[in-house]
Amino acid sequence: MTTTELRAHAGFRRGGGRWLVPPWTAPVLLVSAVVLIPWVAILFLTLPPHYVANNWPLAWGGFDVALGIALAATAVLVARRSPFAEITATITGTLLICDAWFDVLTSRGTSDIAQALASALLVELPLAALCFWMASNLARAVEIARPFLQAAGFTIADCRLVAPQDEGARH
Repeated sequence: MTTTELRAHAGFRRGGGRWLVPPWTAPVLLVSAVVLIPWVAILFLTLPPHYVANNWPLAWGGFDVALGIALAATAVLVARRSPFAEITATITGTLLICDAWFDVLTSRGTSDIAQALASALLVELPLAALCFWMASNLARAVEIARPFLQAAGFTIADCRLVAPQDEGARH
């Protein structure tokens, strides 16, 4: 067995309720990343150039670019069933909470505040909760699997899981 065989193939096969991360999460995160593209363009074009802080459009637009990259990376890693999805899901969840926080706190006027609150409560915070839930499930799975893998002779080399050598192949 090679190291490439240890990673599940990308795809959305039926899991029969045995998924660590449900298959619908990758498309949801990827769609979220794609939706951010026009939103970032709108921010760059419509935010005032000076808003108590210098480079206001660049600050918000740049943050949303980073959030889009994090969403897309998490989507790809979840679709590939990569253990690194735990890391990107944690990063993405953190960025989503920060985005909700600053959107609400920097809004002016009743309409802007209502829009920011709706976005936070209906989109950003639920997606953040999903990301943290995924990260927790993946971390738990690794911790449960570790002693079984070690007992079966698996080792870690160069940050990769290495299958035990077949006894017949050694001699």
